[in-house]
Amino acid sequence: MLTARKSATPAAQPRGAKRKSSRFLLPLGLAVFAAWIAVVVVGIAREPDPGAASYGKLASGVAENLHKGDAESLARYVNGDGAEEYAKSLVGKVKDSGAAGKISVSRVSGEQVQLSAPHLCLTWDVEKSDGRFFLDPVPPLTPAACPAP
Repeated sequence: MLTARKSATPAAQPRGAKRKSSRFLLPLGLAVFAAWIAVVVVGIAREPDPGAASYGKLASGVAENLHKGDAESLARYVNGDGAEEYAKSLVGKVKDSGAAGKISVSRVSGEQVQLSAPHLCLTWDVEKSDGRFFLDPVPPLTPAACPAP
């Protein structure tokens, strides 16, 4: 009685084909991982520093972001844990006043910055931390007087 002998390797795939494809998986995985790390590092490096370098840059940065209605960028100028929520609220307040195009932000007496617009006036104390200037979201006890309209 004759029996058919079974081959140890399938006829469709050569003996070393599986090994060759698995040899490239590790280097490919490492290359993808290294590319991902590079993207994260570059993204972090390109992130702007929080705060501003001077009173003038703080005032102009706040004014620019309020004109744009960009709460996310405005939050980097606000000190404290609730900076994002405060910035969203402030942008909403400016939009509701209808004065987004008519606002001005400038340094006033001492260490305060003031937003002036028709029907809206806000004053903030400025805090300095690590050589950078930030808005203090807590209203000052003695705000500078807002200019008369």
